[in-house]
Amino acid sequence: MFSGGCKDEKELDLILLPAEDKLNTLFSDTATIKTLTQLEDSLRTDELSLQLIGSDNDPVFGESVASVYAQVNLEGTPSFGILPVADSLILILAYGGFYGDTSGLQSINVYRLSDDMHVDSTYYSTRTLSHDPGNIGSLNNYAPLPTTDMVVGTDTIYPHLRIALSLTLADSILALNGKNELSSNSEWLSYFKGLFLEAVPINNRGAISYFNFFNSKLTLYFHDTANTSKNYNFSLTGARLNNFSHDYVGSQAGIQLGDSTMGDSINYILSMAGLKTKISFPFLKHFLDSGSILLNRAELNITTGTVTIPYNLPAQVYLVTKSESGEMVFPLDYYESASYYGGNLNTTTNGYTFNIARHLQRYLNGTISNAEFYLIVSGSGVEATRAIINSGSNPNTRMKLSLFYTKLY
Repeated sequence: MFSGGCKDEKELDLILLPAEDKLNTLFSDTATIKTLTQLEDSLRTDELSLQLIGSDNDPVFGESVASVYAQVNLEGTPSFGILPVADSLILILAYGGFYGDTSGLQSINVYRLSDDMHVDSTYYSTRTLSHDPGNIGSLNNYAPLPTTDMVVGTDTIYPHLRIALSLTLADSILALNGKNELSSNSEWLSYFKGLFLEAVPINNRGAISYFNFFNSKLTLYFHDTANTSKNYNFSLTGARLNNFSHDYVGSQAGIQLGDSTMGDSINYILSMAGLKTKISFPFLKHFLDSGSILLNRAELNITTGTVTIPYNLPAQVYLVTKSESGEMVFPLDYYESASYYGGNLNTTTNGYTFNIARHLQRYLNGTISNAEFYLIVSGSGVEATRAIINSGSNPNTRMKLSLFYTKLY
């Protein structure tokens, strides 16, 4: 129920549309909206289309780090010839995009896994796997070049990152020539369980790089007794998972997380299982005080705060809710059509609009008991994007719920 001061005209701002409107449609856009920034739940990240690696640290959202665990699979049974000698072992990661400031220097350490991975297992963004203590390769203080072709020898190749791994490891693989460990992929994975690609946290702004593991590989370069140069490619398309971590201490978002009573004028959303914004309408049922209503449309209009280059806004966000059993689900409006539901970035206004009339009608009818929503980033496992959004109490461009409805007498 409403408290005493919630029934006045300012609270509802009911406007009767022209008399010729035979449906007697009413309009309101000042219903109270409560918002709260919250930690996002862990996210399933196994076998996604892109793998994210890198570190970013900024005063608004704090520190975000993305690392990868991945199997290294055989591509056919290798035969290395007579007395092969290793020249190099190169991890080649094909770029698929990025988010953030690519001038910020990054570092990656590569370790050999000691835990098994399974392609038919489910892994979440908080999952960690054991690895050998010493790294088998590293790349320090590099600036990502996700849009620049690489020149390797006399060839120009698509944008990629190259990490040289241990020659000792390369020699140990060649020493398996003709042995059981190379006879099948299952035998190989029992021997070599995979790699951990650990992004090292940085203290400044940086970028999260996206990598397409279907275009990536681990290449063993070697020569035989005739001094003929050869190579063998291992695949990275087996079991793989992203691990995401965030540290909000000292950031603006962290301050808000530490005080849920702040009622700030802005809120935050962050992908990679980072942050979500809870949105609720505590006095919505007051619209029923004078009888039942039929919602013709219910538009939630979300505007954003300062957009800082190079942190572009998400191309799409989702508004989700909780089912009666507590599961996170899409509202009924989502299944109507993409254009009806909304959520795409309006590049003119830098805002998002959702139509949630069907869900709110069921709430007003008493069919469901929940009218709380959560704003999250779409594609949260394959994008590193984030946004500052204006809350329902923002003094300039606040979040609004625009209701078009008809009274049922």
